[in-house]
Amino acid sequence: MAASDNLLVKGCRNCQQQSTCFNILIPEELDFISQHKEQIIFQKGENICKQGAFANYVMYVAEGLVKTYLETANEKTINLRIVKDSEFVGFSSLCGTKNYNYSAVSLTRSIVCLLDNESFKQLLMKNGQFSVEIMRLYCRNEEHIYKKLKSIGYKYMLGRLADTLLYLCNPGFDAYDIFKYINRKDIADFSCISKESTIKLLTDLSLNNMIKLNGPRIEILDKPGIQNLSIKG
Repeated sequence: MAASDNLLVKGCRNCQQQSTCFNILIPEELDFISQHKEQIIFQKGENICKQGAFANYVMYVAEGLVKTYLETANEKTINLRIVKDSEFVGFSSLCGTKNYNYSAVSLTRSIVCLLDNESFKQLLMKNGQFSVEIMRLYCRNEEHIYKKLKSIGYKYMLGRLADTLLYLCNPGFDAYDIFKYINRKDIADFSCISKESTIKLLTDLSLNNMIKLNGPRIEILDKPGIQNLSIKG
């Protein structure tokens, strides 16, 4: 999944990696975005934003994979989600939040568009349909966070791990070979359990033929069974 440098020389009007929300904009509005953004290539492992840092931009992942996570007071991390091509990071900066609420790191070589907050707000005010689409995307992200909070707060380790497996093995990641870019510690941080417990539980699930382990890769063999573990918690 190498990022294409060709994306860096194209304006928003001709971009091949447009989110559906940008299809709503007229050519002049796309040109306006082009004039008020910066495009940056982040190498694998580079920080894209830091929790607590001043939030000047909404970030759009034109190409690549980005992991978002919370940094806790006891120096542990809680992985939130993996942002794919044509998705956003940092929506909260549009709503009066002065600082980023989480950190983000590039899992692959990624091209990210930094969209100036004030200019982005101008588009939201001028184009109602665009505003509605951005709100829909924001709500979808928020729903994911609520589900994670419910999982962390009410489920035992196996239920939390089942939720993580269902998330990482969902069809939305089929084209990305996602386990090539994350390790067992990442899976543990998605599940909010220790790495040692994660490895043990994965081994148990494999021995019970519910999943298949192939190096770093994980394949769900018994999806109804994993879903049942998620429901039982």
